[in-house]
Amino acid sequence: MNTTEPQASSTTLTTTKIHPPLLAGTLLLVTLALHFMLPEERAVGWEQFIGLLFVAAGVGVMCFAAAIFSARETTRNPYGEPTAFVALAPYTWTRNPMYLGLATTLFGLAIFFGSIVMLLAPAVFFAVIDRIVIPREEETMERRFGQEYRDYTYRIRRWV
Repeated sequence: MNTTEPQASSTTLTTTKIHPPLLAGTLLLVTLALHFMLPEERAVGWEQFIGLLFVAAGVGVMCFAAAIFSARETTRNPYGEPTAFVALAPYTWTRNPMYLGLATTLFGLAIFFGSIVMLLAPAVFFAVIDRIVIPREEETMERRFGQEYRDYTYRIRRWV
């Protein structure tokens, strides 16, 4: 009788499916609500302009990266099966421009509202995506594209 149970692979990750845009939207709404519930002085200043620049940059990078995936007819779903390996700009300076764009957008909104509490949104988003979503995607990419993907990970950083 075999009493040993199969051990989980160190690369096997949680089965909880986290959808990055939904996570970002939820974090935005929660921290925005907290921002307006907390008493603080609200004034218009340079932080609105700087915040909007971050938001524009984040949305721009995210949309451009997503458009490249669409043009290559591969999935943007983190739980889908990729059909193409994309290594064009902005994937030449970050492996995750869509996630970087979402995090940058959340950061820009925190700056725009001048809200310390809203800085929780990009921080939590970054942590969840970096520790739960990206490792699963990297496992899929390595399985699907092998050495080509491993070489890419040595050349290009996960974030920036």
